[in-house]
Amino acid sequence: MAARPPHRSALAAVGAAAAAALICLSQSSVSAAAPVSALRPDPRPVAPPAAHHLAMRTNHVRLDEVDADRTAGPDDPDTTYKGPRLCSDSFGEKPARNVPDAFGGRNPLSVCGYTPEQLRFAYGVTQAHERGAGVTVAIVDAYASPTMLADANRYAMNHDERLLTPDHYREVTPPSYNHLTDGFCETPAAWAVEEALDVEAVHAMAPQADIVYVAAASCDDTDLMAALQTVIDQHLATIVSDSWGGVPHSVYGDADPATMAAYSALFRRGAQEDISFLFASGDCGAADPRVECAAGSARPQTEYPAQDPWVTAVGGTSLAIGPFDDYVGEVGWGDRRSVLAPADGGWTPAAGAGQWKYGGGGGTSEDVPQPDYQAGVVPAALSTSLMTGARARQPMRVVPDVALAADPMTGFMVGVTEKQQNGRVRYGESSIGGTSLATPLFAGLMADAQQGAGHPFGFLNPALYGKAMSGVFNDVTPASLGEAAPRPGSPPATVVDLGEDAAGRHQARLYQLGDDGLLATRPGYDDVTGLGSPSLSYLRSWR
Repeated sequence: MAARPPHRSALAAVGAAAAAALICLSQSSVSAAAPVSALRPDPRPVAPPAAHHLAMRTNHVRLDEVDADRTAGPDDPDTTYKGPRLCSDSFGEKPARNVPDAFGGRNPLSVCGYTPEQLRFAYGVTQAHERGAGVTVAIVDAYASPTMLADANRYAMNHDERLLTPDHYREVTPPSYNHLTDGFCETPAAWAVEEALDVEAVHAMAPQADIVYVAAASCDDTDLMAALQTVIDQHLATIVSDSWGGVPHSVYGDADPATMAAYSALFRRGAQEDISFLFASGDCGAADPRVECAAGSARPQTEYPAQDPWVTAVGGTSLAIGPFDDYVGEVGWGDRRSVLAPADGGWTPAAGAGQWKYGGGGGTSEDVPQPDYQAGVVPAALSTSLMTGARARQPMRVVPDVALAADPMTGFMVGVTEKQQNGRVRYGESSIGGTSLATPLFAGLMADAQQGAGHPFGFLNPALYGKAMSGVFNDVTPASLGEAAPRPGSPPATVVDLGEDAAGRHQARLYQLGDDGLLATRPGYDDVTGLGSPSLSYLRSWR
């Protein structure tokens, strides 16, 4: 058994500057209607915006919602699957027919949604034998689904998985909830989908671990911090999965530095209590205001709390799992979409010029100095290059730290009871992606690692970066999809085939994978996948 590292070494690895300052947010002025050109210095005197609380948002993307103009899934009441009419059980299993070729040939149908068994084998859990026994994982989200345990167990039965008994699953909820009808937060129904994704993903990777769901009273900072504090005060778990975040610099103002410092103090205290905090890095790449998903972002930036020096930020990949559940390869998550034009039978925009839709969050923070654990691993050119194009005066924190499956085109099958498109409330299953998937998958993987090691790890980042050159991470590059790429030298792509609409028109979408906008994968550490994804030897490295 490996010797347990002392608290002091892990805390020191954050770096004196980051530890002393915690978070020092800039208060630069941002116009409420500022275009990208407004990132250049404005000679006019402008009062800085008032600091505000973040309305934290979930970081998941559903395959049945990527094309909301089309009713997805069959109407058969005996069928619970919600998604494209045609899809693949493994990556590249079925070619997309009756649609135009792209990138030099035919492309595969999107994945219906990977199952727990597929993900366990692809990331080495099956081979390592640990299943998280004796370890407790906490999940913190806003609100709480009244059907969560029933949904998780119906899902488990549908996929031949271990049931979650009341002995292994419990909930901690507040006496009442806030911001239910004022539009400040996403609805409780939206957070219920997030909760189902988080619980079922953790259980998929660590089916013998205990799970405690801790509900915040709303998405507001104060309520989420109260939930995090509950985890720490009662030491409810040693691993905490958090699939939410927000941009600290919005068109409405900058996040309150005191609030950010309070979050960071909680994470540091958790580290002293042997608790690991994992956060989703976001689903909008660099949060570039020019793209649809970044409405409200003042400029390209990293999300908070993912950029905090005391948390592990989890980014996203497009994962190819083969027909025998084997790991085939990954590329950094970032999707461009083109739409089938029935009038001329082509893709519009043309293949390669599609609309950028979403991708794994990451980049260089403008707020947080580089922690010591990133020095010597993160390239200096990356840590000193802000996403606005400016040069930083000192190396800064770069996000993410690691990455796992997140692309909804190669997503995870999730089951949840909710209102369907026909208005009925019933259980259904659909493929969901986002760094909201990658984060609980990694939480479950770390529960397995903790079982193997026989002790909790606390703050993970110093140990993760210490493994940077050990070969325990898959180095995700533009070419790392390997043999799963249909044509070498062409970008990987997949087709979402929605069948015919009510007017008899064929509806389909072409998604080009591996393009994360302002962020880019490259050999070694990068700002899309961090150190990379866990390899088949990852779990063994913690024993």
